[in-house]
Amino acid sequence: MQPTSLFSPSTASSRFYKLCAQILQPSTRRHQSTYRRTRSKLNVKPDASFLPSKTEQHDHIIYNPPPSMPNVYHTPNIFLPNNDRRKVFPDPETRQLQLQFSQELPALKGQREKRYHLTEKDVEEMRQLRKADPTQWTVNRLAKKFDCSPVFAIFVTEGLAKEKGEQQKLVTQIVKSRWGKKRREAREDKELRKDRWFRDE
Repeated sequence: MQPTSLFSPSTASSRFYKLCAQILQPSTRRHQSTYRRTRSKLNVKPDASFLPSKTEQHDHIIYNPPPSMPNVYHTPNIFLPNNDRRKVFPDPETRQLQLQFSQELPALKGQREKRYHLTEKDVEEMRQLRKADPTQWTVNRLAKKFDCSPVFAIFVTEGLAKEKGEQQKLVTQIVKSRWGKKRREAREDKELRKDRWFRDE
């Protein structure tokens, strides 16, 4: 039996294939053509249940959860008919406690009863303070002094701080005059976006 030579055809071919694999392995990458084909294959159209119906012309809620294991508690009660056995109703004791808690809790957080404790003299004093020095006697400070809401202070002292409003406009104009081109364009784009939001565009 003759020993296998280092340069025999079988050994040379295996070494050649190993060398090619080492050369090509770090340089393999996805090219633009394969990326485009993969992207076109993955561009799957949405399911028909997500699309608006062409025959029915009424508004409805689309409830199409992702595929998952079937569960009797998965469908909310609002989507089940009244005679469905899967509909979960609380027992009478739990329902009574829920009604009791809903009556005890206030409708809004921090809601207080309205008070009508300010007299005409207090209102006149509030107006005088606001007219004398609107910079010092701001709306929030007047509301804290007379123990009332800022909305009431604005309503009472409306139009008495014209000088402060003009000063504020002047300060705003000075600040805007220092804006650069990018900031000015950004503010204009912001105003356009807000205008489109209000028009629902």
